[in-house]
Amino acid sequence: MSLRPPSGWARRMGQGPFVVRFTAPNEVKPPCDLTVTHLVHSTNPTPLQTFVKTAKDHIAKEFKGSKIVEEKEFTIAGRPAYRIVFAFEGTLQVKSVVHRTNLEWYLLDASIPNALAASLRPVAEASVASFELAPPPLSAEERAAHARASDALRRAKTAPALLGERWFAVYLGPRKVGHQRVKLAESEGLYVLEADAVSDFGEGNRDSTIVRGSFSPDGRVQKIDTEQTKTNDKKERWQFRASAVLQNGQVNASRDMNGVKEERTFTVAEGVLLGDVADVARRVLVGAGKGTYLLHTLSPYVDEPDVELLEVTDRETMDLDGRKVDAHLVFAKIDRRRTKAYYYGADQSLIREGGLKETFSVRAATKEAAVK
Repeated sequence: MSLRPPSGWARRMGQGPFVVRFTAPNEVKPPCDLTVTHLVHSTNPTPLQTFVKTAKDHIAKEFKGSKIVEEKEFTIAGRPAYRIVFAFEGTLQVKSVVHRTNLEWYLLDASIPNALAASLRPVAEASVASFELAPPPLSAEERAAHARASDALRRAKTAPALLGERWFAVYLGPRKVGHQRVKLAESEGLYVLEADAVSDFGEGNRDSTIVRGSFSPDGRVQKIDTEQTKTNDKKERWQFRASAVLQNGQVNASRDMNGVKEERTFTVAEGVLLGDVADVARRVLVGAGKGTYLLHTLSPYVDEPDVELLEVTDRETMDLDGRKVDAHLVFAKIDRRRTKAYYYGADQSLIREGGLKETFSVRAATKEAAVK
């Protein structure tokens, strides 16, 4: 992303979701500032109208006594956006949200003392209007990794070693909270996928997911249907459904995000993989041998793929969940920000998803141990 800050405003870089804050050069208290926050990969697909409703509820709770003075829909950098302006304790709060996808947003929030609102609000809003999304192009190393992955997948055929039903236990720290079942079969040259997952975190917090689909080994034909149901300790319930078909570079997606429906048709570059298809592609790349590979992966709830750079290691004997196993470690860097570790056995089957020090992990298990 890029943003032109107001001239002369001091910059303070952040970390995590907090990207940067610019502060005006004045002695007025409270200070005048503009803050950029990046919220990415929520566990709940959230369209803009739902995000705005949640934001209003947050404002009513956290800024008690505030008064909304303006609201409007608009666009920034070609993306849908929404602005809420409200008065609170001697300040004017100008909050803008940019909806990049149903899983990713940018917040651009200005806080301006009433005494300076007339002069500095136009300055802050002009800075917000300069916001652009400018993802970097692939580096030479990334292009080579993408070529290696594309070549391996282009030559892939349905592999008997990848077929069958596998069970997994889901852990939160040392506590087992759920199970997963993944079944991969072959039919007329296509993989047929079934996946089910249930996690119970206690006190009514429960998450269940069903995935069904089929795809060609080279990824040229892909179809995924997914449904997720979540509840919490307040007896609130969310349901998300999506169906995506990817063929000949075109995606047709149908989404129902807790009652908000979307229909999307858009084009993607060759080699883009729906998320559940990418799970199988990683196994294929483990079989291709040590090296770096790059995938473009797409959630059925969004219109823009992520970049996933994989580093596949040689197989070695390691201690994994209390036992010695021969395994490949696959280290993934997703969208140049998030990291994730996978461990695969000699037969290319997943042994563990999640690093040894990560709180959340998925571990291969027998059916009996998984559902126990």
